[in-house]
Amino acid sequence: MMTPFFSHGLLLLAGLCYLLSRTQATYEEFYSDTSINRFNCRKVALTISNFSISLYKEMAQESKHENILFSPVRVVASILMLSLGANGNVSQHTLEALKLNKTGLSEAEIHKCFQYLLRALNQPNEVSPLRSGSSVFIHRNLNQGNKSVEMIKNLYLSEVVAINFRDCNEAKTQINNHMMKKTNRKIMHMTKELKNDTFLAMMNYIIWNGKIISNFDCQFIKMENFYLGRRQAMKVPMVNNVGVYHLFQVNDLSSTVLMHTNNKGSAIAYFIIPKNKNLYKVEERLTFPHFRRMTQQFSLRMVKVHIPTLSLSESHDVDTIMELLGITPVFNKKANSSVIMEQTPQKSFKVVSKAMLTLDEMGIKSTTGSCIESKQWSDIPLVRLNRPFILFIQDPENKAPLFLGRVVNPRDLQDNSKCACPQEAAHQSRKNVSVGDSSPSLASLLQFLQAFCFERVTQSFLGLPVKYDNNCLL
Repeated sequence: MMTPFFSHGLLLLAGLCYLLSRTQATYEEFYSDTSINRFNCRKVALTISNFSISLYKEMAQESKHENILFSPVRVVASILMLSLGANGNVSQHTLEALKLNKTGLSEAEIHKCFQYLLRALNQPNEVSPLRSGSSVFIHRNLNQGNKSVEMIKNLYLSEVVAINFRDCNEAKTQINNHMMKKTNRKIMHMTKELKNDTFLAMMNYIIWNGKIISNFDCQFIKMENFYLGRRQAMKVPMVNNVGVYHLFQVNDLSSTVLMHTNNKGSAIAYFIIPKNKNLYKVEERLTFPHFRRMTQQFSLRMVKVHIPTLSLSESHDVDTIMELLGITPVFNKKANSSVIMEQTPQKSFKVVSKAMLTLDEMGIKSTTGSCIESKQWSDIPLVRLNRPFILFIQDPENKAPLFLGRVVNPRDLQDNSKCACPQEAAHQSRKNVSVGDSSPSLASLLQFLQAFCFERVTQSFLGLPVKYDNNCLL
């Protein structure tokens, strides 16, 4: 009779073979520019991650009992685009506020690195479930040949569209229709309001359609409790799944971390699950070194997972973010970006960063619920994401932080759009978390399944002595 340990080693090896048979997405075509120093650009990406922790904590203080979702790389890109060619010390002040001055790189090198970081996000949807883009809308009278406008196009891969801002309602309609078409109707209302004197609008978005996939044909949907508090729970659709994941503990955060690699290895998701159901203490203790350690952990094992299906959507006005970070005076009337023409220094601009994230089982074949109760899975770890957790998603190649947020209520169906103006915010609803659809795509855990653990799995399968350590556990 096959021992449970040998059986699990065989099943894990089978899972590896299944995954390795998939076509791995290549980044070569996106990173072929030899003028870009990848090491330096990864320093920029890690610095953005560091900055994102501070921003997350500020947002957490503003909304203690609500969901949070934003894209650090897109937020920083939007601020830097606005500062391109700015006068005086504005550019340096911006880099300091974003902590990018600590990279030791010049301003030009930092802007060049964003070309590297954003290039992978703009790849065709057929290649990756990740979609991202940027559109800058300027008044028809502005000079599109402006040097900063050209830099926005070339370095930040943004399109520039000339529209008529004299009728703000018509301009808003044009912007929303353009973004709706560009995102294949994923984003229906990119901006809800424009001021009468608006002459420039910058719209950034990022969309991630993740899939929850079982490597062993054991997966089904079941309504289960999600605990909102000590005495409050609600029924939500949970994907019950047996798969190959990285699972490890972060003791000083009193948290379990589950790492999930998305379809074709285009993104890595870290689910930080507090053990004592106290998310807010974890948020207080969370630091950038925690993130660094998480991204260096490799503890591959078979895991039974219960995870809620999600469709998160949140918009942020960059003015709000700058205010949270205490850098609002950077873009005042006396220190305009050179994107702004000299004859219009008193007019308003609108910058929106929108993040959308879907995680579901759509397009994936479901099995009967009895499979997960099988004896062969009886002694493998069970992880339930049935209470508030933190979510961090990273690009596996360039280390850019794609998403950071928390899920407090998976069934909060209201829309969320954060604005700079309190009077605007009073008329806007809050969060949008729902069960959503997304286009089906193939699963892949290739980025990490090919590294560090394969040798140990093979040794286990062959019955050879295996040296175990904290970095790779079966």
